[in-house]
This record gives sequence, structure tokens and C-alpha cells, in this order.
Amino acid sequence: MGGGEGAAPTTTLRKHVADLEASTLARFEASAKTNKVRRFKEFVDGAASWSRVERIIARVEVGAQGADTRFIVTNLAGGKAKALYEDLYCRRGAAENHIKSWKTHLAADRTSCTRAAANQFRFLHAGAYWLMWGLRAAMPKRSSFAVAQFDTLRLRLIKIAARVVEMKTQIRLHLPTSCPTSVFCASLSTASRGSRHSRRAQTPETNPPTATRKPRLPSRRITAGA
Repeated sequence: MGGGEGAAPTTTLRKHVADLEASTLARFEASAKTNKVRRFKEFVDGAASWSRVERIIARVEVGAQGADTRFIVTNLAGGKAKALYEDLYCRRGAAENHIKSWKTHLAADRTSCTRAAANQFRFLHAGAYWLMWGLRAAMPKRSSFAVAQFDTLRLRLIKIAARVVEMKTQIRLHLPTSCPTSVFCASLSTASRGSRHSRRAQTPETNPPTATRKPRLPSRRITAGA
């Protein structure tokens, strides 16, 4: 099974990308400097301690914080350098980060107990992971919580003190004045209230309108003369 592994940026490897780093930096300086410039290069070489040469993919990226060069070694013969780096190597790293979040931030443990009931109980952490994932995915894109770790979401959005007041038509949450996310929670409440009213306005009425009833004229009593 083929794959890719990260390689240390040794002097031997950096010689292959010296010109690419200079041209990438020049391209970034000539641009508006709003986005990073990323370029790729592949070559065959190996360190002095390696027993043979390997296919190496270099990723050169230049941004406002400077240049950054990464190397990966792969045994795959086909595929473009960009696709192998972003679709294979980076996705595997993202999967490892998900496992790290599951174990570190949700206190999950390995499912290697001899009892089946214990292993099934530990899978409740998987449900907690999906709940936290859905909460983070529902955050506004411009909010810092959209990329926050699970422990940050738990401590700043879930595990906070509040006074719950149940009213006839609504439930109010009173946050303490020292809550650091009170403004953010209020904006979420306002946004959800607006979306609920807009959906209600777009929903057609299912019951037909009741017919208006004409007002009845007062009856006039006629009395016979004497």
C-alpha cells in the first residue's frame, strides 16, 4: 500500500528547491499580498543515510509570515505532486488530528477491553464527537469558534453558568456580566430568532381564511296604536 511520509528539510533536499523558493517569493512580492503563493516540485534523491533514492515532493509556500518549505517521500509512481501532497498527505494528517481531538479533548480511550459492554460504552465518545463537530460546523464562518478546538467550545460555550427563566412563550437565558462570550451568544440568539420569523413568514397558511360575517341590523319593534 503506497503512501507518503514527511521528510526533514536537509541541505541535500533544499538544493533542489532553491530556485523555486526564490521565484515563489518574487511572485508573492509582485502580488497583492493577500493570499499565500503555493508551488510544488518533485525530484528523485535521497539523504546520505538512505539506502536508495526515493521520489520526493516539495511544497514551497510564501505568505505574509515568510516562506515555508515541506518535503514528503512517497513510493507511488503515479499522480501529480500537488494531488499527492494535498489529497493524500494532508488528508491523512487531518485524520490524525481528528483522532487526537477525540482522545485529548473528549477523554476517549481505546476500545480494547475484553468485555463487549465496556467497548460499547466507550463508543459514546464517538457520539459526543459528532455533537461537538456539528456545533463547530454550525458556527458562523467569520467566528473564531468555527476553527476552535473541542475543549474551547466546551469551556466557552457549553460549560458556562446561566440563569434559566421559563416563561409562557419563551425561555430566557441570563448570562453573567463577566461571561466572555455573552455578546456572541446574544448575536446567535438574534440570528436564530430572525431566521425563525423569516421561515414562518414564507410558510403558506394551511387553514383557509374564515368568511367574514355581516353585522346584523338591530330589530325594530313596532307597536300598534291605541
